[in-house]
Amino acid sequence: MPPPTAPPKFYAYCVEVGVPGVTPRPWPEQATLLRQLGYDGGGFELPSTRPWPPHLRAFDDAGLDVCLVWTTLNVNPASPAYDPRLPDALRQLKGRPTTVSLILRGLPPADPKGRAPALRALRELGDVAAEVGVRLSIYNHVGDWTESLPFIVELVRELNHPQVGFNFNLCHWLKVDAAHDWRPLLREHAAKLFCVTINGATVGAQTWTHGLIRPLDEGDFDNAPLLATLRTLGYRGPVGLMCYGVPGDPRDHLARSMAVWRRLHSPQPPQP
Repeated sequence: MPPPTAPPKFYAYCVEVGVPGVTPRPWPEQATLLRQLGYDGGGFELPSTRPWPPHLRAFDDAGLDVCLVWTTLNVNPASPAYDPRLPDALRQLKGRPTTVSLILRGLPPADPKGRAPALRALRELGDVAAEVGVRLSIYNHVGDWTESLPFIVELVRELNHPQVGFNFNLCHWLKVDAAHDWRPLLREHAAKLFCVTINGATVGAQTWTHGLIRPLDEGDFDNAPLLATLRTLGYRGPVGLMCYGVPGDPRDHLARSMAVWRRLHSPQPPQP
């Protein structure tokens, strides 16, 4: 597959989430801010237990894509895997270029008791996703059953469902799998890489705020090789900016991250 000629869509999510003492601004205000700063879209939690047209309407009115929604699945066989209203919530995404990220939890990381319930739920929801025309992407998230990306890739391979792939979430990779090289994993399984989220990060940090999650102009992790690898792989999914716990005025740090994103995708002058 040839590399794409245009940058992937760039969106921001978890803006003002996890910041002590701060209530995230209403969705219309957040959508307007993202559009003013040049973002292609945003992401939010999939509200399977409440109406969510206001979320969609806010992004539609701002001319933004809903690039990502996320929800959780329970892999503990003692409880239902998901809310029975979840399939209908997925159906409301029909016609949208949305990736649905799934955090699998309910048991310790990679506990074998979760494998059968996980595969069954993923197969059921994958069929709904095929009906709707969206893709499901398993989210690597510290402390949950699917915290390790190599484990997730193995699960996706065993499931072998065309609508189910995996996320590469930089901050969680650095927390769990930083001792490993991400390049071979992404190259070998590029066809199932459905979603990527990036941020600035201080490699080796143990905290999220001011550590593993920072604006793109902070930290010492170099995102340029990661984005170059995605281009080489022909990755055509969205790229999200993780903003969880980033303090300060969002207009400021989102603008700074956008400036870095544009610089990373600007044409390089020929070498003398």
